[in-house]
Amino acid sequence: MTIEELEKRKAQLLKQARAKINDITRDTPEEMAERIEAKYDQLMEEVEAIDDKIVDLRSGFKAPQVARGANATGYGVDSGSNEDDHTRAFASWLRSPKSEHTRADLTKVEQRLASGLTGAAGGFVVPEMISTPIMSRARDVNPFRSLARVVNVTTGDVKFPISEADATSGWVGEGGTRSATTEPTLASKVPTFGSAYALVSMTEELAQDSAIDIAQWFADEAGRAMGEAEMAAIISGNGTDKPTGLFNVAPESGADGSRTADALKYLPSGAASTLGTSPADLLIDTYYDLKASYRTNAAWVMNSATAAFVRKLKNGSGDYLWADGIAAGQPSTLLGHRVAIAESMPDIGTNGLPIMFGDFNRGYVIAQRTQLAATPDPYTTPGQVRVYLRYRIGGCTYDENAIRAIKCATS
Repeated sequence: MTIEELEKRKAQLLKQARAKINDITRDTPEEMAERIEAKYDQLMEEVEAIDDKIVDLRSGFKAPQVARGANATGYGVDSGSNEDDHTRAFASWLRSPKSEHTRADLTKVEQRLASGLTGAAGGFVVPEMISTPIMSRARDVNPFRSLARVVNVTTGDVKFPISEADATSGWVGEGGTRSATTEPTLASKVPTFGSAYALVSMTEELAQDSAIDIAQWFADEAGRAMGEAEMAAIISGNGTDKPTGLFNVAPESGADGSRTADALKYLPSGAASTLGTSPADLLIDTYYDLKASYRTNAAWVMNSATAAFVRKLKNGSGDYLWADGIAAGQPSTLLGHRVAIAESMPDIGTNGLPIMFGDFNRGYVIAQRTQLAATPDPYTTPGQVRVYLRYRIGGCTYDENAIRAIKCATS
């Protein structure tokens, strides 16, 4: 049979399988439901067999060479590249993760690449041509990916040294006696790690639809879920099997050098549940409370609800403090500094910490340990394709003096 004939037959089988799912969801006696489910499984086994045949036919088809990464499904891509082979095999597996043929094909490619992971060992490595857009999507959702310092590490036993800025200096005239100075004290910042995962799901009908760019869909869905999880942990993670967040140690109002370790400094709004009677002045006070050395690369962070309030604020001359980006894709600015929208930030409310301002590249470090790995969900419900994407990530506050927070509080 030709690929077109196989696709037609598959569509017929999927239509029958969908009807069986509808039968199962009705108030059907248990005995009959079991027979219907058995028939559904039989139909899907035939669909998988057809998929195997299609993969075989397409694997032997040499299409004209296209630009690297132009076809995320892998079909029509020159198989001369190991990375292209990896992408093709991974995309085929995504369409049918239960198929022994696609699993064997992907395992064979990864063994050739010596990736270190196989399906039996706990997951398949996500190809670079797919993992790159996944991380790009995660950066779009999680602004800390572009604000904070991101470091690739090979072990969870990692420490980042930081100076306590307690070195001394002095002046001396020509020929004068030079007294000893104090050497700076070094402290260690240790990120806490966890395995972050994203569960992406779609119907088998959509997975089998050749018009769907399965790799792009996977990248969008996985990247969004990853970004949301990372963002929440970086803001408020408790350090247990996840990064330690910026607010894990409650911010304090004391000066730099006097607060609890890792505690950011907050400026009170003057009101228990709002940004006070002069929120524009509060923003300006926050700006200048941060030391000049940190202000150069500083950014504002808040959620959309807070941004909607802040962008309406004006100075004494009636000018808005907020300025939209002058070109598409450029961030808005507040008092001349970038505004990053992080939806996991607290809202304006009682004891809330709705706004941060600072140099996050200095203030927070994100540590990544391993490649992205994908594993099929063994408990998938009939008619669904679900895949777990997981990776190791850690994080911690690096320099608490580099970031200020605004707190809805009287003092």
